[in-house]
Amino acid sequence: MKKFQKYLILGLILFLILSSLTGCGSKKSSEQSVSNEMSLAPTEESKEERDNNDEASPLEPEKVITNVYIQLETTEFEKANKDLNALISKHNAYVENSQIDYNQYYNNKSYRNGFYLIRVPKDKISSFKSSLNGVGNIISESTNKQDVTSEYRDTESRLKVLEVKEERILALLSKAEKMEDIIKLENELSETIYEKEKLKTNLMNIDDKVDFSTFEVNIEEVERLTNQQTTDTTFGEKLANAFKNSLFSFRKALETFVISIIYILPFAVVIGAIAYFVIKFIMKRKE
Repeated sequence: MKKFQKYLILGLILFLILSSLTGCGSKKSSEQSVSNEMSLAPTEESKEERDNNDEASPLEPEKVITNVYIQLETTEFEKANKDLNALISKHNAYVENSQIDYNQYYNNKSYRNGFYLIRVPKDKISSFKSSLNGVGNIISESTNKQDVTSEYRDTESRLKVLEVKEERILALLSKAEKMEDIIKLENELSETIYEKEKLKTNLMNIDDKVDFSTFEVNIEEVERLTNQQTTDTTFGEKLANAFKNSLFSFRKALETFVISIIYILPFAVVIGAIAYFVIKFIMKRKE
């Protein structure tokens, strides 16, 4: 009987110990799961914050005027001019101004120089600029961007003020009875309308410059394209360019020599004839 009681008490003690251990384990696991959830929550929240920050990241200002300057050279001016016009039509652009000079002379040859002021839609700037490589050999380029957003917003605010002022003057004018008051209000109204239309014109000009970027393209006709060697140019390419330059210089020197002979030939014939008759006359005198 005593043994049975001992075993019963021992069993109860073991049961209580196991129960306490199980409770602690479940409590720890629940605390761990809660802590995991808490640690996950800030992560998801930080992710959302990052997404919001990405959406609110600073981009190019709303109103930007872009001007691009391109200097090209070509040995086929007519073809380059034709390709440029085809490129303008393809990108829905238009020529605002153009000029071609024919009075440039080099080595007794006439070379042309073309200047084009082209307006290109702002969403086609990159495509148009990259396509210019097919028109001629680009030797220089630059891009200038002007942020006019604040100027545009300021003009809009001033325009709204003038519109409110115009409405007030019209309201006063409808109630005016004295002639001098009417004349004064009409003068003020005409000045307000003039200022308002002036601001509207300024806004239209800014919109036009923003929506259509300006390309200043200069095409120069040359006898030979410029060799543009870079750090990536291989030794073999440098040798080939040097050989071509040497042949070109030799050909030009030979052409210059032949042309010089042709220029000198009439003078040489006349001088030779005079020298012949003078020598002949002297020889006769000696005889």
